[in-house]
Amino acid sequence: MKRYTKTELSLLIACFVAYTAAYISRCNLSPSLDAIAKTFGVSTAQVGLLPTFFAIPYAAGQVFSGLLADRQPAPRLMLIGLLGSALVNVIFSFCPYFPLLVVLWFVNGLLQSLIWTPIVRILAVHFRDKVRDHAAFFMSLTLIFGYLIAWALSGLLTSLLSWRIAFLVSGLVTAGIAIPSILFMKRMPVDYNARPAEGTVSEKPAPVSHLLLHTNLILLLIACFANGYVRDGITNWAAKLLMDTQGIDLSSAVGIILIIPAVNFLGIRLGQMAYKRSGNNAYLSSGIMYAVCTALCVVLPASLNSLWAFVIVLVGTSAMTYGLNPLITTIMPMQYSYLNRVALAAGLTDAMIYVGSSFSGAFAGFLSDQFGWAAVFVSWAVLSLIGTLVLVWAQRVAKNNEVQ
Repeated sequence: MKRYTKTELSLLIACFVAYTAAYISRCNLSPSLDAIAKTFGVSTAQVGLLPTFFAIPYAAGQVFSGLLADRQPAPRLMLIGLLGSALVNVIFSFCPYFPLLVVLWFVNGLLQSLIWTPIVRILAVHFRDKVRDHAAFFMSLTLIFGYLIAWALSGLLTSLLSWRIAFLVSGLVTAGIAIPSILFMKRMPVDYNARPAEGTVSEKPAPVSHLLLHTNLILLLIACFANGYVRDGITNWAAKLLMDTQGIDLSSAVGIILIIPAVNFLGIRLGQMAYKRSGNNAYLSSGIMYAVCTALCVVLPASLNSLWAFVIVLVGTSAMTYGLNPLITTIMPMQYSYLNRVALAAGLTDAMIYVGSSFSGAFAGFLSDQFGWAAVFVSWAVLSLIGTLVLVWAQRVAKNNEVQ
């Protein structure tokens, strides 16, 4: 951390705290899905509409927020997203009808989409080359802390009191953390309208058509879709998956799934090590992580007969997807800084992750209802293999276009 300037370090901490707050008000759903289904008497596929109807607007909103973040001050967008999400969680806790829950979680997806792309732009514009990659991996640790706090808070409150109390508290905690972090960020002596200093072609962002048609971004988006489907398939269904396949109660399931964020930290560290060992080759390191993820998904159905064997393979799979996350949503989008399109590229990659995530909700619930959880595991394996292959292709295109 001594490599950072005082301003860089302050910005990094503020962004880290703010994005951790964002996870608290969106990742609190998984431990409560079964309780919500029982409250309203809906099926697995129906309750899966909640993560699906979060992911769809989040994905679409990422594209819009990417365009905004290339032009608007980052703290303003982040504050709107965080406070709006906190308010939705509070209203969600009082909602008497399931269809209204779906609408509210849809709105939450829109608001949450305003938070990530401004952070990526801050990293691209206000951090020097020698610390930027480290900052990107450091920011990915919000995945660990955010999920850990959200699952622990939501799981504990749902099991002891109710899912309604869990969402009420999540909203209040998000607001309580977000407001001081964003106010601190706004007081920093930083020009949030500044553009990247090095590698730019012009002051104006390049046309969107150039970004999509003359780079390898389309292939990267396919890999992001696959990652979102597998990653959030685990995070959305972990508690219910354990209860259905292993016959344990919610308290036991929550205790086990809290292992996942800790192991995800190791996955991120493995991704960082692979990146360094590959000579900072994001494509090669991502391809390796995807290949391991594919192998683990293939093993998952065979591990169902043993609780701890299943947990080990499941958390290992999750760790691989989280190790991929900073590589494909932060490191790779920064390669488009020469086009002044870092925020839009980051928005598109994150958007496609959540398009994949949308399928991990209702579609995975449908597969589970119709064919059992083994069918879900097969779908994870197929998408992971596709992700591996398109990253190999993307690296070849990058070399041909001299993007790297």
